[in-house]
Amino acid sequence: MSSIFQYIEPLNINNDRLDPHYYEIKEKIYNHIGSVNSVQLSDLCEGISDGTRNAKDFSNEGIPYIKISNINNKEIQLTNVSYLTNYLGVESKAIIKKGDILISKVAAIPKVAIVGEEVEGAIISPDLLRLRPKNLKAKDIIFNFLNTELGQLSLKLAVTPSVIPKISIKEIGKMLIPLDEQFTNTSKTLDSEQVNYKKQLESFYNVDKSRYLEVFQPNPIWVSEDLSPDRLDFLYYQQRKTRLHKDFIERLKIEEWVQLNEVVEIVDRTISPSEYKDQTISYIGIKNLNREKWIIRTTDKVPYKTVRSRARYELKAGDILLGVIGTKIGEKEQPLAIVPNYFANSIASNVFVVLRTYYLPKRYILWCLTHPFVRLQLRIKSRGGIQPFLSIHDLKQILVPRLPNKKVIEIDSILDRYQGGDHLDIS
Repeated sequence: MSSIFQYIEPLNINNDRLDPHYYEIKEKIYNHIGSVNSVQLSDLCEGISDGTRNAKDFSNEGIPYIKISNINNKEIQLTNVSYLTNYLGVESKAIIKKGDILISKVAAIPKVAIVGEEVEGAIISPDLLRLRPKNLKAKDIIFNFLNTELGQLSLKLAVTPSVIPKISIKEIGKMLIPLDEQFTNTSKTLDSEQVNYKKQLESFYNVDKSRYLEVFQPNPIWVSEDLSPDRLDFLYYQQRKTRLHKDFIERLKIEEWVQLNEVVEIVDRTISPSEYKDQTISYIGIKNLNREKWIIRTTDKVPYKTVRSRARYELKAGDILLGVIGTKIGEKEQPLAIVPNYFANSIASNVFVVLRTYYLPKRYILWCLTHPFVRLQLRIKSRGGIQPFLSIHDLKQILVPRLPNKKVIEIDSILDRYQGGDHLDIS
């Protein structure tokens, strides 16, 4: 027989749990999830509840009454389902809607399914748990994790001992759900809806694509320029001779553009190494970003001393990270992302600058930084050959569009939906 002390120190034993397998499972889960970004399941859900015990007056038609037997292959099947004639006496907690996740409470029958539109409004039995995720991304993260081996193991940790072991609502709410991509299996690709949102965002640029896809021809173009002793690099003058730059100058005559430092604070306060000397931190570098959707996918839990030379900025929710070192400055792949609530207090690498908005929506500022005319300026302002970089002084002078408030709100809304495939706000 296994000993509890094989898995846990005597002082850490929970008097309600004296079964050694509980601590064995807990140890296994901690070994896999303990060092990654995770949140409790309850933080991802509007609510967790079970079904009704007041179901009666069954008939051959009416409101579907879903039991464990109606869940097969991660789907809810209405074959051989029972029906209720009305909602009389049925608690709201037992009524399901599209996007809910159902879980079997009976530990011996592990089943998980997502509620589709065809069973919205159905009633669940007391042997099912209903998870109501806060948003679409939360739903994907929860469902994907629960269908992994580690997720199934985590469900066992929420089981309370009894004649028929069942998952406890209280215990499952404490389940740790990893946010890191390797656990949640989040797709980096865009679905058709997101492609449509991206096209809408690009339409606000009002720029002919052929202009910014122009192939540059190397030639001694700077001879006609007033040479600046501060800029003797070929690419600087070459970019200023493009049709795109000419279009930009014309747009400045008819539209309102403002300097970046008028709409954002460019954070220059860095962390004090003494505060983090012996700590483990959540660290964000370029590899932690999804550059297609401008989001942070993960952070790395690392000892501060291993990244001391690069760790610079403590982040707040809503901050914008912009990569300012490397060959991708001014390109589509330039690192760019919004910091969500659950990555607040993480530490960002010195490859980024941190932008903190004053009064405009953060997603609108993010959109401005993807504008072809803004990216052109970023390329022009970058310096250095082998390792290009943007200085804070030059970044402050970048011009960004100041559109009418109606368009600002519309862009903010569309971009929020565009990032919805990989964006999560659990506030």
